Amino acid sequence: RFGASRGLGADSFCGVAMKKSTAFFLPFISLFFFSCASFFAPSESDVILKNLAIEYYTLGDGYFDVKNYKKAVECYKKAMRNEDVKNAAFYKLARSYALGEDWQNALECYEEMLKKDEKNVSLRSSVAYIKAMSGEADEAIRLYCALSDENPHDESLAENCVSLLLFAGRAEDAEKRYFFLKEQFPENAKLKDFSKKLSDALPDFSETEEKSEEKSNAKNL
Repeated sequence: RFGASRGLGADSFCGVAMKKSTAFFLPFISLFFFSCASFFAPSESDVILKNLAIEYYTLGDGYFDVKNYKKAVECYKKAMRNEDVKNAAFYKLARSYALGEDWQNALECYEEMLKKDEKNVSLRSSVAYIKAMSGEADEAIRLYCALSDENPHDESLAENCVSLLLFAGRAEDAEKRYFFLKEQFPENAKLKDFSKKLSDALPDFSETEEKSEEKSNAKNL
């Protein structure tokens, strides 16, 4: 991060001092010269460590691509020792945990990233997914529905809301979200399956929101 001073380089400074040529100053001059060199010149060991980190990151990608997430985790952890690849390696570490179904470690990683980017939809969606896969259905529903309300043009978020509500046995809430999904994304591939599940769960369910409401109101009279 530091470069040699343009006004007075390390070599010129040390060279001037050496002209005094006294035995008393020689040890000091020698020591200072090597200190200058190590301060201004890139350390060979730093370069080696950086290259090693990049190799571990690349190796991690290879394991990730063949779905060997356990090995990928090991490599990304080692790659994180270098600041230049730390953030990228940490993100891939989080994904490896999630895809390897290590939900606790995955959650810790994604929540750590969210602290730095609280409004990131992708990260928040990942947390919701992890919550769902960890068995925390209610919390996952809350997160997905909040995200869907904030991002009404995101089809996957709307779909996940319906899916989780049905899974949790909350058919009436799922019905409302179903009609929103159907209106906004009429070509959604899950609509037919959702319709069948809603028909099984709700005797008054109809393919149109108005008819469903009419049946429900008539039943309550």
